[in-house]
Amino acid sequence: MVGEEHGEPLAERLAGKTLLLTGATGFVGKAVLSACLRAIPDLGALRLLVRAADDEGARARLEDQILSPGALSDDADPERWIEDGRLSAEAADLSVEGLGRSEPLDLADVDAVIHCAASVAFDDPLDRMLEMNVIGTGRLAELVRAGSPTAAFVHVSTAYAAGMRTGLVLERPSGRTPAEPEVDLDAELDVARAWRRELEVESRLPEHQRRFVSDAHQEIGPAGAPAVGARAEEARRAWVGAQLVERGRERCRALGWSDAYGFSKALGERALLDAGIERTTIVRPSIIESALRWPRPGWLEGLKVADPVILAYGRGLIPRFPANPAVRFDLIPVDFVANACLAAAAHPPRRGPRTVAVVSGSRRPLEVGRVVEMFTEYFRERPFPDEEGIPVEVGDVPLIPIGRAMRQIAAGERAVRFGRRLLDRVPVPRSDEVERRLHRDRRRLERLRRLSEIYGPYVELDCVFDDSHAEELRRTLHPDDRETFGFDPADLDWDEYVKDIHLPSLREMVGVPTPGPRPVARPQPSPAIADGPPAVAFFDVEGVVLGTTVAHFYAWLRTREMPRADRALWTLGLAARAPGYIVADRRSRAAFNRSFYRNYRGLPADELREQAAEALSEFILPRVHQAAIRRVRAHRSRGDRVVLLTGALDFLVDSLRHLGDEVVAARLIERRGAFTGELADPPLTADGRASAAARIAAERGVDLADCHAYADAASDLPLLEAVGHPHAVNPDFRLAREARRRRWPVLEWEAEPGARTRPAEPAGV
Repeated sequence: MVGEEHGEPLAERLAGKTLLLTGATGFVGKAVLSACLRAIPDLGALRLLVRAADDEGARARLEDQILSPGALSDDADPERWIEDGRLSAEAADLSVEGLGRSEPLDLADVDAVIHCAASVAFDDPLDRMLEMNVIGTGRLAELVRAGSPTAAFVHVSTAYAAGMRTGLVLERPSGRTPAEPEVDLDAELDVARAWRRELEVESRLPEHQRRFVSDAHQEIGPAGAPAVGARAEEARRAWVGAQLVERGRERCRALGWSDAYGFSKALGERALLDAGIERTTIVRPSIIESALRWPRPGWLEGLKVADPVILAYGRGLIPRFPANPAVRFDLIPVDFVANACLAAAAHPPRRGPRTVAVVSGSRRPLEVGRVVEMFTEYFRERPFPDEEGIPVEVGDVPLIPIGRAMRQIAAGERAVRFGRRLLDRVPVPRSDEVERRLHRDRRRLERLRRLSEIYGPYVELDCVFDDSHAEELRRTLHPDDRETFGFDPADLDWDEYVKDIHLPSLREMVGVPTPGPRPVARPQPSPAIADGPPAVAFFDVEGVVLGTTVAHFYAWLRTREMPRADRALWTLGLAARAPGYIVADRRSRAAFNRSFYRNYRGLPADELREQAAEALSEFILPRVHQAAIRRVRAHRSRGDRVVLLTGALDFLVDSLRHLGDEVVAARLIERRGAFTGELADPPLTADGRASAAARIAAERGVDLADCHAYADAASDLPLLEAVGHPHAVNPDFRLAREARRRRWPVLEWEAEPGARTRPAEPAGV
C-alpha cells in the first residue's frame, strides 16, 4: 500500500540532493554507497567522510579500498560519478577535536547525513569505544546542526543499545525508556582512561613480568633473551588490552548492557539527541550479516558477529556453547539495513526524532535451536576439511548455560598449562608433536573462551524487538521501491538465506577448500630467489644443509672405529644423558652447546682432527640436502656471498669450506694436545647469529634487508628477523609457528637417494 503523503519513489525524492556519508570503508557504509551508485542515479552529490591524514589521502582510500569491485553492482559506474564531481572523499577523524583537519568542513549544501562510522569491534577497550561512538557522534551532530540545521540525520546504532532486556523491546532511544540508568559520560570516560594508566603500571610489577617472561620462554626460549624480552613485552601489551576489555565489559554489564559496544551505542544515541537535530532517525539493526539481494546475494566483507562461531563450529572446534535454544536469534541482511537508512533519509520525521528497529525477530522469528540445526545440516552436507583434507564430522552441539561452559573451559586451560610445564621439565618422546598438540588445545580453548564471553549473552537474551516504526517507514515506500529498497523481514526464507546464501558466501570468503584426500606430496622446487642486488646468503648447516646435529657429529667421531659391542654400550651411555640435553636445548641452545661440548674434555686433538678428515665421505655426503646445494649454487651464481653458520666444531665441517665462501663454526680450547671441553668463543646461537650476520654484511658493504637466511630452529629466529629474505627450512614446531605468523617461506629439504654413493671429493658436494 502506498503511503498517502509519501508515495513518490525514493530515487526521485533524493534526486538533486547532497548526501553526506560516514563509515564508507565499513560494511554498512559500503552497502549504502553501493545502493546510491546503483539505484539513485540522479543524486546531486555524495560526499564521504573518510579517516585519513588529508583530503588527498581520503581520495586514495576511496579508490583503493572503498570502490572495491565486489561491493558494487555490475551496473554501478563510480568513475562517471567521480568525473562528474558528484562523488568525493574528504578527510575527517571523528575521534579527534576538529576532525583532525587544518580547515573546517563546509556542510551548508548537505541535505541528509547517514552516519555509519563507528568502532564495532567487541574487544575494543571502553575508552576507545566511548571516544568514537559517543564523542565522535556528538561532534558530528554539532557540526551538522551548525552547518546545515535542516538536514535529515540518520544514525546507525544497534538494537542492543536497549541493553539486556527481556520480553518486548520498544523502539525508543536510549535514555527515554523506563528503568534505564542515568550515566555520566565524562565520569565513565575519565575512569576508563584511568584504568589504562593503572594497568600500564600494574603490568610492569614483578609478578606479572615473571609470568610474561615465562610464557615467552615457552614459545621462543631458544631464540635468546632479547627475543624473549620482545615477546614478553608483546604479551604485556596484550594483557593490558585484555584487562581493559574485561573491565569495560564488567562495567557495562553492571549498568545493564552486554558489552562496551551496546553501551557506547546507547550513549551515542543520547549524545545525538542532546545535539537537538529535529529530523533525526536512529536506525537500530540487530545482528547484521551478508546481503540477501544487493549488491549481490551473499555479499560479505570480513567476519561479522555470528561468523567466528559458525566457522569454529564447522571446523569441529566447538564441542559445546553457552546458549538458550528457545530464544530468538535476530539476524538481518546488510542490504536491508542500507535500504532502511536511505528510506529514512528520503522520509525524515516531521515531529521530532524517531527510532527504527531493522530486525527480523518480531515478523520472521528464528530460534537459536533452529539456527544450530541449519548449521549442522549444512556442514554435514558440505563439511570443512581438516589439516589432512579429511572431512570434519560435526556433532550435535550441546547448548549449556554460560556459567557451566566457562567452568569447563577453565578446567581445560589448567590441564594445558600443566602439560606445558611438564614438557619444559621432562623429556618427552616426539616432543614437537606433543607441543603442537598442546598449542592446538590452548588455541582452541582461547577461542572458545573469547567466543563465549563475547557472543554468549547474545544467544541467551530472551527478548523480541518491536519494529512498528520500521513498518510505518516501509509503508511509505513506493510500490516500485519494494524490490530495490525493500527491508521487510517477511521476505526472508531462513533455510534459503542461511544454507544457500550466507554459509556458501562465508565459505568462499575464508577460502575453505573442498574436502578430500590430499595429493601425494612430491618434492617441489624451492621458490625462486627474491630479486635484489647481490648480498650475503646465510645458511645454517645442521638441519638445513645437512640432516644432522652436533650430537650426531660427536657420536660418529667417537664410535667410527669401535667394535660393534663397544659401540652399542657407548651409545647407551650417551642415550642415558640425552634427556638432560633435550631439556637444556629446549631452554637455551647456547647452554646446551656448552654443556654438550664438555664431552670432548681430555680427548686428543690431533687424533680427532685426523679422524675428521674422513667426515666428508663417511658422514657428510649421506646427509646432504641436495636442494640446499642447489640453492647455494644459485646464490653464488647471482653474485651472493655464501656464509655457512654451524654450531659444529670447525675441524668437523672443514670439508664444507669448498661449498661456501665462509664457514663460521665453533672452536674448542686446546691445551697440551688435548681439548679442554670449553668453547673458545661464546656459542653462535640466537641473537649471536644475528649479530654475526650484521657484522659480515657491514664488512661486505651490503644492507641486511638485501640478505637471505635459511634456518631450521627457533633459536635461529633473531637471524631470520634480521635479514630481508628469511626462509624456514625443515622447521621445528616453534619456528614453523613463527614462520606462519610472519608469512615467511617454509621449505622442506631432505637428503635425496643416491647421496651415499657420491664421490668423496669436495667437488662432489
